[in-house]
Amino acid sequence: MGPPYTRAMSRPVVTLTSDFGAGSPYVAAMKAVILRGCPDATLIDVTHEVPAFDINQASFLLWAGTRDYGPGSVHLAVVDPGVGTTRRGLALDVGGRFYVGPDNGLFSLVLEYAQISNGVALSRQPGASPTFEGRDIFAVAAARLAGGVPLATLGVSITDPTRLPPLPTSVLWVDNFGNLVTNLRAPIGGVRVGETLVTSTAQTYGEAEPGKPFWYVGSLGYVEVGVPGGRADRLLRARVGTLVEVIPRLSSPRD
Repeated sequence: MGPPYTRAMSRPVVTLTSDFGAGSPYVAAMKAVILRGCPDATLIDVTHEVPAFDINQASFLLWAGTRDYGPGSVHLAVVDPGVGTTRRGLALDVGGRFYVGPDNGLFSLVLEYAQISNGVALSRQPGASPTFEGRDIFAVAAARLAGGVPLATLGVSITDPTRLPPLPTSVLWVDNFGNLVTNLRAPIGGVRVGETLVTSTAQTYGEAEPGKPFWYVGSLGYVEVGVPGGRADRLLRARVGTLVEVIPRLSSPRD
């Protein structure tokens, strides 16, 4: 194992997550602000393809895309249907990683898996655009954090970031291969997705029957449904938000 992360040994890392779309000039504008404030920053795009204003999916993708980064990393997220309103802008220290963005539940899943150490409601910058706070407030804060500015100096301390209400058992995300990522945890006996009952299970695609849906525990720790050589979303006619019924695991004498 290598030495722990320090700013002296590694360039600061800033990730970006948004619903702006790939190639958006809005993304480029935020990056310009970050690099102006912290020229040494390494910028990494998690995704800019979050469906517009979909805070639930953004919360999942933000957690999935940033959970493996180490202490000192900065994660800027902008999916913000309430831009320019009285909702707060936040910067949070969550287990040594910094998260910056609107206080609309975007950080819910991150906070489910790691404890908030400190948080502030960001001070509004003079002349900040009421329609582009991602550039004028959040990117500014991300640059300052990446440059080593203490979190406490960026605003007023808070302890109550907004949390999203729990989702029903459903599909959280459909990946590029058509696999259905649910918000279920094993052990289960199977699932019903739409009209399709899926009880076949395997650890890998190579162990499952080609063309047939099966469930497995994916790399993120959630139950997923896939089809070897095919697409589960098309075969099961499922998408994000499709409800999933849990089939209980049958008890065995060893249980």
